[in-house]
Amino acid sequence: MNPFHWVNLRNFLYFATLSGMGWFLDFGTFLVLVGAAHLPESVANFFSSYVGLTFVWITSLQRVFNVNAKSRHHFLLVYWVGQFFSILAYSWALHIVAQALSQAPGLPFIGGHTDASAKIIITPFNLVSNYIFMKVLTQYMHRARSSHA
Repeated sequence: MNPFHWVNLRNFLYFATLSGMGWFLDFGTFLVLVGAAHLPESVANFFSSYVGLTFVWITSLQRVFNVNAKSRHHFLLVYWVGQFFSILAYSWALHIVAQALSQAPGLPFIGGHTDASAKIIITPFNLVSNYIFMKVLTQYMHRARSSHA
């Protein structure tokens, strides 16, 4: 039996597309916070991530996970709290990767942009974990809605 039988490839790809748009919002905010506001990359990642993940929440609930507009706001706080721990973990990972990249000799393709490069490296892991988290949360939302109906 396929351990990923619960993953609908079409929904995942649609989620990935919406997440890509959210990532551009996140990444742009990240670059401004690191470049213009001079925040450390882990702090900038924390704040910029909320911009992107809130966009993904709003756009993907109904389109990807078939959750109606009425019940979505009740679970946004749950989503934000869950993402808080995810962002902490990924911000820590981003810091570690950025440090490793800055100390790695012979990486001319980075061009001194270790913060941005580190964010790009951790993004696929964040995408998959966010999809899994939203999938589990929306399944719970569907069960909660059907038990109240």
